[in-house]
Amino acid sequence: MPHRQVIREIESGNLKPLYLLHGEEPFFIDEIARALENSVVEESMRDFNQTILYGRDTGIELVLDAARRFPMMADRQLVLVREAQDWPAWRRKDDMEKLLAYAESPVNSTVLVFCFKNKKADARLKSVKAISRSGVLFLSEKVRDYKLPNWISEYARDQGLSIRPEASQVLADYLGNDLRKVVNELRKLRIVLPEGAQIGLVEIEQHIGISKDYNVFELQRALGAKDKESAQRITHYFAQNPKDHPVAMIMPVLNSFFTKVYAYHGLKDRAPAAAAKSLRCAPFAVKQYAQAAQNYSAAKVGRIFGYLREADRKSKGQGNATLSDASLIKETIFKILN
Repeated sequence: MPHRQVIREIESGNLKPLYLLHGEEPFFIDEIARALENSVVEESMRDFNQTILYGRDTGIELVLDAARRFPMMADRQLVLVREAQDWPAWRRKDDMEKLLAYAESPVNSTVLVFCFKNKKADARLKSVKAISRSGVLFLSEKVRDYKLPNWISEYARDQGLSIRPEASQVLADYLGNDLRKVVNELRKLRIVLPEGAQIGLVEIEQHIGISKDYNVFELQRALGAKDKESAQRITHYFAQNPKDHPVAMIMPVLNSFFTKVYAYHGLKDRAPAAAAKSLRCAPFAVKQYAQAAQNYSAAKVGRIFGYLREADRKSKGQGNATLSDASLIKETIFKILN
């Protein structure tokens, strides 16, 4: 179940007595927990009917005693266990038997929530299975890199904004799949832009500081087109601003780009729709990969991977490397283009 659907059900009053929110993406867990904090108990009654516990410092009896209490002058109470991945009870058979007994017959006036971050809960535990039957077992998974631009577009739309595909791609390239960073930047845009405004590269440059002309997305476009003048101009800008454009950020993005170009060489069906599906990319990006495939043979792309790995290795000080980030960027782009 997508996290937005879980939140919609919570906000509509369709509450379950148990929630186990677990997985590698903390953002979705935080969003659902925030929705529960805002919805289960009225603000004026939270001192009486909202209990926040922390896994490492909490025993099974404290959690279950809190869950079995009845709310004061309200229909429900909330018991929220943060950092539940550190809860010692998960590793104790007797404690899990107690949790199992509660999960099989939970108190309906209590909403008991476990926020289990950065890894999965053990689905083999009977108590976890019982929570799934009685309540909500939500797996919070990382957004894959190739899905991130589309996720950004959907989130922007939910916030009353629209964003052009190339702008979503630039944000994805620069911010990566740290959803907290992505959402923080989108929230800034929501504040400064009118509702319904469209976010393009100009807006990103003005309000976030990512240049519409000098960014890694434009660099890979120039490389794909083998536009040496543009690529060298962007490379020079990066070299002049190495703190904002480190090798450690640029090389992985270029590696991802050329990985798609290499995959395009192997496609049997290169029709735009089929290629977009095979490459797991936005349809507008297929044209760019096709153009790059014309300019770089599969063998050349294979050598490019070596250039990128070498630059990344040298940037980390391996192999007695003494080149600065600026020099590494210039050297690598020169090798790619020649």
